[in-house]
Amino acid sequence: MSIFLKISEWLRSETEALPLYILLASSPLPPLTTLYKLKEMGKLDYAGDLDSILEKGSEKGYSSRLKKVLKAAYESQISGDREILVRSFEQELKDVEVSLELADHNISQFYQFISVFTTLMPSIIASVLFFTNGEAALISLIAFSLLALPASFIGLTIYPLEMHLPIRHKHKFLLFLLIPLGYIALSYLSFDKPILASLIFSLPLSILLYSDIKKLRNTLEEALSLVRKAAACPFNIFKCLGIDDPDYLLSDKWYGVAAAATTALYFLTIYSGSRVREYVQRLENFVSRYYEAFKKLRSKTLVMLIYASIEAGVVALIYGIILIVLEYFASLPTFGYAGIYIPSRSVVERLEGVLDVVLALNASSLSISTSSSREGNPLYSFLYLPFISLLMLIAFDLARTLTPSLLGVAV
Repeated sequence: MSIFLKISEWLRSETEALPLYILLASSPLPPLTTLYKLKEMGKLDYAGDLDSILEKGSEKGYSSRLKKVLKAAYESQISGDREILVRSFEQELKDVEVSLELADHNISQFYQFISVFTTLMPSIIASVLFFTNGEAALISLIAFSLLALPASFIGLTIYPLEMHLPIRHKHKFLLFLLIPLGYIALSYLSFDKPILASLIFSLPLSILLYSDIKKLRNTLEEALSLVRKAAACPFNIFKCLGIDDPDYLLSDKWYGVAAAATTALYFLTIYSGSRVREYVQRLENFVSRYYEAFKKLRSKTLVMLIYASIEAGVVALIYGIILIVLEYFASLPTFGYAGIYIPSRSVVERLEGVLDVVLALNASSLSISTSSSREGNPLYSFLYLPFISLLMLIAFDLARTLTPSLLGVAV
């Protein structure tokens, strides 16, 4: 088995742990029977042989959280006490709620960390190096912008994995091809900063991703609405749900906790028993708490979008000012003295081209850090990329326009 397949299975098992808790604790069937039913329905396709996992303890390759779920299911089955699963789920959800309380602090720390690679270190080191070694200054700018890319993925540690938003219909990413096509067109038109400006051509993809997020949130809200209808129903649950076909509850539109909730409702409508009211009310409590946690997370992580927007404007302003200052020094009739190097016009011209690459990389880093923190999925970076790129272009041009008059110099 390849390392990528193992990683994929581990991530899937980690993501599905909390939804599986909800389903097992709310199903009218015994926990192990529920597991086997899910396996037959293809809902546990990432898990191997359940007999081997449950009896021999062969959970290699699965996350520790999924192992806890399977262990709780087995113990609940043996003891006949469903509360074992309920207590385990309560602990898992409390851990998520605690992480939400720390989200403000973690996002602030993450923003400061990213700014080290996008503004702090590049602006300080490059500003000094331009007057000692112009080539080293150009290399340092590119190096820090490249380091910002992997650093931006650290935002994934802020976002609880089970709350991440999946990508539906990945074929939409063919719209990514608009970016290189836009670059070709802008280069042909001799547009200033064609690489950075070409990122704005990801706008159609951004619109589709925004629509996807709205649909995913509506899906979760619809699942919660169905659960609440079932909880308020005094008689046949299926009639109260207002749907024509029970298989609708198993359709591919559901994901994560929403899928767990609707699958649990399916079991409750098909295999209802004397304790069905207890299971439905428990399900409502679980899904309601999860939904409130999800809303709180989206609200708290909004600040990362604000931070990224501010950072985008600041970094473009700084580089615009640096470029104007260096253009001014390059126009002076001296070439340096006492170890001080005055950048030549050729170095400044190369800097303009390098800044196009650097700003594009920084726009990508800030977009990835925002999507990692807000959606828990770096692929949603294209949602923010065109707007951050546009903001950088505006700030850079603003700096180039205003800096000469503010400094009282002509370039």
